[in-house]
Amino acid sequence: MDTMTEVIGLALMIGGTFFVVVAGLGVVRLPDVPMRMHASTKAGTLGAALIASSLTFFFPGLGILARSAALVIFLLLTAPVAAHMIGRAAYYGGPQIGVRLWDETTIDQLPARQVLRSECASVGTPAFPDGVEITPVSPDREKDPADRASASAS
Repeated sequence: MDTMTEVIGLALMIGGTFFVVVAGLGVVRLPDVPMRMHASTKAGTLGAALIASSLTFFFPGLGILARSAALVIFLLLTAPVAAHMIGRAAYYGGPQIGVRLWDETTIDQLPARQVLRSECASVGTPAFPDGVEITPVSPDREKDPADRASASAS
C-alpha cells in the first residue's frame, strides 16, 4: 500500500469520525426532536459513509468495495425515511408521550396546512387535547398566508 492511499484513507476516517462525533453531540445537546433528528440523520449518515469509504482505501478489494457501497446506499435510502417517521410520530403523538417542541419555536406551520382524516383528529382526543385549536383546510380552497401566520402565532 502506498503512502497516498493511506493518507486518503486516513483523511476519510478522520472526517467520518468528526461527523459522527458532531451527530452524537447534536443528539445530546439539541433541545427538541426535529433538531435532534436533523443532527443524527445528516451528520451521522455522512460520517458513516465517510468511514465506510475509508475502508476501501485501507483494504482494497472488490468485496470490501461492494460492501461499503451497499452500506452507503442503504444508509442514504433508510435514514431519511426513518427520520420522517420518527418526527411524524413525535409531532402527532407529542402530547401523549411527553414530547414538545422547543419553547423558542416561533412558527409551526403544520397544523394550519395539514388536514388529518381520522377519528383521533378532533379536539378533546388524546392526539389533540382540549385547548388545541384545529383549523382544517378544505382541499379546494387554500388559506390566505396571513391567516396561516395568525393561526401559527396563536
